[in-house]
Amino acid sequence: MNAPAQSAKSGQTEHSEPRIAVFFDLDRTIIEGSSITRFGLAAWRAGIIDVRHIWTELGRAALFGVAGEAKDVADRTVPRLLETIKGRRRSELMELRKPLVEEMLREARPETLRLLRLHARMGRDCYLVSASAIEIVGALADELGFAGAIATEAEVVDGVYTGRLAAPFRHGAEKATAIQQLAAEKGYDLSLSFAYSDSYNDMAMLELVGIPVVVNPDSRLAAVAYERGWPVVQFAHRHHRLVRRLRTGLIMAGAFFAGRLTRRKVQ
Repeated sequence: MNAPAQSAKSGQTEHSEPRIAVFFDLDRTIIEGSSITRFGLAAWRAGIIDVRHIWTELGRAALFGVAGEAKDVADRTVPRLLETIKGRRRSELMELRKPLVEEMLREARPETLRLLRLHARMGRDCYLVSASAIEIVGALADELGFAGAIATEAEVVDGVYTGRLAAPFRHGAEKATAIQQLAAEKGYDLSLSFAYSDSYNDMAMLELVGIPVVVNPDSRLAAVAYERGWPVVQFAHRHHRLVRRLRTGLIMAGAFFAGRLTRRKVQ
């Protein structure tokens, strides 16, 4: 079995007390909106991908940023993005990291960051968990002070993307699998550990830990949290952030439908 794609600090020492870890989802938990959409648009602006090939996926991902995650958004978007970067050098995408990370830092939820700092002060290792690319997620995790990151790793041969995955796509149940591997390696007691997410798609991750916390949950996750008595955290949306999310979602949705109409005309 492949080890999870992660960037984690080494030098851990053994503790007589149980080791506790904290796992934070990225999209709509740490940041507002979709990191996959941000990555796709940044790669398009840099001329690395032809966004016309992934109108549908980016349109859905943008709508997720406003309305919450549909089950197949990440499942469809990331594989298509992998196809479009096939043959490109990894160094090209690495150049996108700094502006992308800076943008996500500006959009980070201050309430979630306060929770992150609280857990860190209590000596708990915190990890950022996402289906997005490890190149971006790992850099963001470093900037925010996480112990490491679990994310999707694209296969690279001789510095060039092959269009395939190097390890399982870290979405849904695969997030939980990667966390289990990490816990076994580091000696974390998952029954005492925490997980934060907004999405029903992260049920496997939430069920894996002893203390699941849902943040601004989608309707399905809210229902489950109510039935099981899980803590629910509702962060108020600042007006300017909500307006920006709605505007971005509408622009991307419009671009998505415009792209479909253009393709139909060409055909």
